[in-house]
Amino acid sequence: MKKQIYVIHGYGASPDKHWFPWLKRILGNKGYEIEILKMPTPETPKVNEWIAKLKKDIEIINENTYFVAHSLGNITLLRYLSEYENLNEVGGFIMVSAFDRPIKGFEELHPFVETSLDYKKISEKCKLKVIIAAKDDYLVPFEFSKEISKKLDAEFYLIENAGHFLDRDGITELPLIEEIIQNNNI
Repeated sequence: MKKQIYVIHGYGASPDKHWFPWLKRILGNKGYEIEILKMPTPETPKVNEWIAKLKKDIEIINENTYFVAHSLGNITLLRYLSEYENLNEVGGFIMVSAFDRPIKGFEELHPFVETSLDYKKISEKCKLKVIIAAKDDYLVPFEFSKEISKKLDAEFYLIENAGHFLDRDGITELPLIEEIIQNNNI
């Protein structure tokens, strides 16, 4: 059965920003079904709208379903999986710059982190669990991502210089994701 990969962008982003177009092209050329979800009102995100978007656009979740998320897309994905009733086995996820607590200066995003998450459920149901962070991330401290990796028993990759993995940081490709997918025979 074909692998389905959903990409969930973050705050202020869109499917055509950062490294998302590159990822879609690279994985699409290798035969993966990949969809970059266009999250509603990315400049003024509302948690209920973002969760509703995932519920609407993701038709089936099973062992062939994978997620790649960035920044605000990560906490959205974690909430979605945590709240998912009767969650079956999931192929897994790769999260970039993940956080699950308030970030100073981004009070408008606090509603995304106000609900507790069922990390045990997510960890048990996901096969592939990877979190990527940058030591020099100026928006999400890498320690936040590292804490989540421990809560989910996920593999943790720390990159020296990638900022917040944005195109303005020079990140328009993220070969580590392709490498992880290949190394795990996804």
